[in-house]
Amino acid sequence: MESREYIDIVRNRSVGLLVSARTDLTAPIPSCPGWTMKDLVAHVGGTWGWVARIVSTGTRSGEFPTIPDTVTGSALISVVEERVRQLLQVLEGADPEADCWTFGPPRSALFWFRRQALETTVHAWDAEGAVAHPAPIDADLACEGIDEFLTVMLPRQVKENPDIWTGQSVHLHRTDGDGEWLVQLGPDGQTSYEHSHGKGDVALRGSASSLYLWCLNRVPMDDLEVFGDRTVAHQWRSDVAF
Repeated sequence: MESREYIDIVRNRSVGLLVSARTDLTAPIPSCPGWTMKDLVAHVGGTWGWVARIVSTGTRSGEFPTIPDTVTGSALISVVEERVRQLLQVLEGADPEADCWTFGPPRSALFWFRRQALETTVHAWDAEGAVAHPAPIDADLACEGIDEFLTVMLPRQVKENPDIWTGQSVHLHRTDGDGEWLVQLGPDGQTSYEHSHGKGDVALRGSASSLYLWCLNRVPMDDLEVFGDRTVAHQWRSDVAF
């Protein structure tokens, strides 16, 4: 996707998130056990403020801009609305190719355009799931999310448990369009993946949205078709899914 598309996603999905938040800030978030809507909104608002500062400066300077627990109700919504306004303003004025601190590739501001489109979309899905039935995530964006997860998130998780993974493979197969990922887990804390059709120890088939949400530990395995060694899929959920 282009940087402009990412900005539009942040704008549109932040609106959806805040519409849900206004419904009930005390509602539990089923996809984030232990969180209420208030917790989710405060987290997202803090993240928006953090990323706005990173993109503005190109560095990871300063403390994470948390929102005090004492800020509640309409005051919390107002603070978070201002945070996303600031983020959108920063992204609008930023050069996506500019050097910028990131925790994954690409090592430019473009990383944060995509990361915030995904972050905002997933948390809007979380918020909508607390008050209604959430709509699937856009398929093209979900595919980008899977790529980001496999490139940025998965290697960090596997390195934390280097003795668990000894070369097991997982095949993710999108059923609502083109998209396949063959993932190798280990050995020695290493991971790799390729966009290809191949036999894995376990294969999971489903929509792009369901596959991405499964990677993020948002939906149960029953939402997907599973073939092969289900213990590998269960281990993935225990050790690498977010």
